[in-house]
Amino acid sequence: DLVPKLQTSLPSDDNGSSSTALAASALSTRVLNEAYVCSVVDDGGDTEQKKRYGECLDVYVSSVVSACDSANKKPNDNEKKRIATNAASLLPHQLGAAPSITPSALNLVGSLCDIDEVSKKAVKTSRQSIAESAAGHAAKAAAEKRATAALLILRDVAFQRDAVRGSAIDCAVSIASGRLPASAPIEDKALKLVMNVIFPKNSDCASKVMESATKELEFATQYAIDNHDEIEKANKVNARKKEKLGHVSKSPLQPQSEEEKIALDRVRKPVVLIMALCVRRPEKIKDIMEMSCRDGANVLAKAVKTNMPKLAKAAAAKHGAATIALKVADMASEKETPLLLCFLDNLAPASDKTMPSQELIDACYEIQKNRPGDDGILDTRYIIPVLSGMKRHDLVHKLPDFVREGDETFKTCLRRMSERLSRYALIFRDEPDPAEKNLRGMSSCEQMVYLHHLDFNAVGLPQKRYLDAIRLCLEDDGVFNDRIIQAALDYMSGKFLEGEALPLAYMRTIILTCSKHESLHSWICHVLLPRLVEGKVYSDKRQWEGWMRCAKMLENGDHGVSSLEAVQKLPEEQLKTYRAKYPKA
Repeated sequence: DLVPKLQTSLPSDDNGSSSTALAASALSTRVLNEAYVCSVVDDGGDTEQKKRYGECLDVYVSSVVSACDSANKKPNDNEKKRIATNAASLLPHQLGAAPSITPSALNLVGSLCDIDEVSKKAVKTSRQSIAESAAGHAAKAAAEKRATAALLILRDVAFQRDAVRGSAIDCAVSIASGRLPASAPIEDKALKLVMNVIFPKNSDCASKVMESATKELEFATQYAIDNHDEIEKANKVNARKKEKLGHVSKSPLQPQSEEEKIALDRVRKPVVLIMALCVRRPEKIKDIMEMSCRDGANVLAKAVKTNMPKLAKAAAAKHGAATIALKVADMASEKETPLLLCFLDNLAPASDKTMPSQELIDACYEIQKNRPGDDGILDTRYIIPVLSGMKRHDLVHKLPDFVREGDETFKTCLRRMSERLSRYALIFRDEPDPAEKNLRGMSSCEQMVYLHHLDFNAVGLPQKRYLDAIRLCLEDDGVFNDRIIQAALDYMSGKFLEGEALPLAYMRTIILTCSKHESLHSWICHVLLPRLVEGKVYSDKRQWEGWMRCAKMLENGDHGVSSLEAVQKLPEEQLKTYRAKYPKA
């Protein structure tokens, strides 16, 4: 059960507090009933008379709240504790018997959940004497019990009183979303109450929960917009401080300042609530995207992106990844594209053992086709989430599109293609059945090989972009380290010996590798350069020029590593050409 059941009997003690409580209850009931009768009797349109019942009810609930606050402030006062216990235990029965309940009274009931102060006191007293610690924790437990009872009152009102159902649900949702003050455990209980108890009750409850949650998201959106300038200013100041200290910037989804951290915590709770509801009502995802993309609502967008993995995973489990991907894509406007991309990115399985399904891949293709750019060119970003599950044969055909993109998108494509193939990073895999072509993804070694063999003229790419793409890989030595470069160069040189032509950028890559990876100098001098001589590299003028330049770079290498042995293996005519161009020192 979400919360314990309310006691059906009143507490009693040796001093006759039960009879006192019963007398107080009878008096309260009589006063409220008389006030209600006065309010419904037509007395010449006396508006003050009509307000009397609501005011009496507010006074009664306020007295209970006041008694509870007094007990929270003085946990060692047994008399205040007794009064608060009696008053709180009577409240559900009193409101249950009341002829009418007002929204203001429900808001006062909700204030019983504000027990953060007594919770903090309990933490402080735990460092003091045993007696004080026990009293503090007892006060905390009692306050949590009263707050739980307040949630149950809101539940009962929502179920039994149609006239104020919306107000009761508004109050419960406000507590769950953190707008009304409450301790973290009570907020969690309120969230479970809204999601697991009130929402499934009936269609009217479900609709009112959705309305309340949407209003809370609106409040969060306005909060983000109102605090945007202050947050941006604090972020810039903090960024300058870190730049001076040489600190690496955090993840873009992490708060960049204390002000942003506070704001993120404030908007996170309504985001979590609405996302939980979106699993059951996927059409509400549109509200999240629309509000998050409003001008100035940056912190809300950050909170949404941070929690997007949970939404995507839950929505995919309930509706199917492909189905929900297409549904969300249909709802998203052009301005909301960043959040759509974030959603698609989190739909793909995160496990190395689980590939994106073919249905999800086909859905991403369809989304890409339905959302072309202004120039009619298909946007690569829509298929990036599923690249690891696509067939290598298809990725080879897509490679020119990836190269054509900007540097960051291109590098993201490379990372996603190889993200489930870390064990094959140094291997160029052969198709088990060349006719079927079933290999999926593209290892880092394979990426270097296929990039080199890219026919940039045939696909309309400038040669400069072709060379820049390879340079970007070489510069990213966190991914394309010396062993991966060695494996790719070794594979291409082996194919060269079998009769395949060397790619245009092959010798250029070797020269750049000589400058970047000293660890490969020995292998290049004693294995690669002689192998290229064996394959008659000098028969191609461009490759021969690159070979000679590389050999000259390493001829007088450090630590006894030299290309002289490879140079001496040249045929006599080519040796003369080499020495004519690069005389021996």
